[in-house]
Amino acid sequence: MYIKKSIIKINNFICIGAIHLDNILKLKNRYYKNRTNPIIKHTSLGGVAYNIANKLSFLGIKGTLISLNCSRKEKKILKKNNLNFIPLTKKIFERSYSSIISKKGEMLLGLADMDIYDKKLKVRNLNNYKNKIIILDLNFSSDFINSIINKYYFYNLICINGTSAHKIMKINNLLKKINILILNKQESINLTNKKNIKDALNYIIKKNDKITLVITNGRYSINAYHNKIIYTCKPPQLIIKNENKAGDIMSSFFYYYFFQKLDFEKIISKSAVAGSLYVSGFNSTKKNYLKMIDKISKKIKVKYHKFYG
Repeated sequence: MYIKKSIIKINNFICIGAIHLDNILKLKNRYYKNRTNPIIKHTSLGGVAYNIANKLSFLGIKGTLISLNCSRKEKKILKKNNLNFIPLTKKIFERSYSSIISKKGEMLLGLADMDIYDKKLKVRNLNNYKNKIIILDLNFSSDFINSIINKYYFYNLICINGTSAHKIMKINNLLKKINILILNKQESINLTNKKNIKDALNYIIKKNDKITLVITNGRYSINAYHNKIIYTCKPPQLIIKNENKAGDIMSSFFYYYFFQKLDFEKIISKSAVAGSLYVSGFNSTKKNYLKMIDKISKKIKVKYHKFYG
C-alpha cells in the first residue's frame, strides 16, 4: 500500500455508511413476554458511520460523511455538528433502527429496518481520494463495499467497523486490504467461523499480520493486535444506563487516540474508558470528557505479549 503515513492526519477522515433515525425504546418496568409493555421512547440521528463522524466532530475534528440522502432537518443537524455531507442518492429513502433496552439500560434487542442500504442503487461517483482515513461501516451491499475498498485501499487507510454479525461476511475476502478492523465478539466469531475470541484473533492476524485489530466483548474485555503484539484489558465497571451505540463511541475514541500516535496501551485503555463512560450516561464538554478519561484510564491494566502465531 503506497501511503505516506507521515501525512495521514485525523482531519482527513471520511466516514462512509449509514445515517438514519435511531429509536431508543426503554422499558419502564420489568417486561412480560407476549404482553404489552410500557416504554420511554427517544429518537435521534444514528447509524454507525454517522455516530463515529459525529463523535469525532464533538472532539473537534472535521470530516466528511457519505451516505444515502437525508431530510433537510437532518442536514441541518449535520451542518450544526460541522460535518460535511455528501449524499450518494438524490432520492430520500426511509430507514430506521430501533433498540429495546431494559429498565437498567442493558440492550435486549436491536431491530434494523435498513434493507435499502443493501440494495443495488444508482449512486454518484466518488472522488479519487488520496492520503485519507476512510472509515467504513458494513450497511451497504457487498458489491458497493468491495468497490469502495478496492478503489481506495492503495492510497488511503481503510478502517472497518463490524456493524453487525449478520453483515460481517461482506469483508471475508478483503482482510488483506484493511488497515484497522474493529469488531465485537459475535462479529469476530461469524467472520472467522471460530469458537472464541483468541482463535478469531489468530485467524485474522494470519490473513493480514499488518492489520490493527480490536475485538470487544462488552463489559468483560477488549482484545487487540498491533505491530505483532497482543493486548488485553478489562473496561471499567460503571453503572449501565444505555448500552446502545457503545461500540461506536469506543471506536470513535480509538481513532481519535490512534492518530495522535499514543502508545498503544494508552489507546486501548482510554478507548475502553470512553465506551464505559458513554454507557454510564456521562455527558459533558470535550475538555471534561477527555479529563475524565485520563483520570480513569490510569487505573486500567493493559496486559500485552508478543504474537508468535
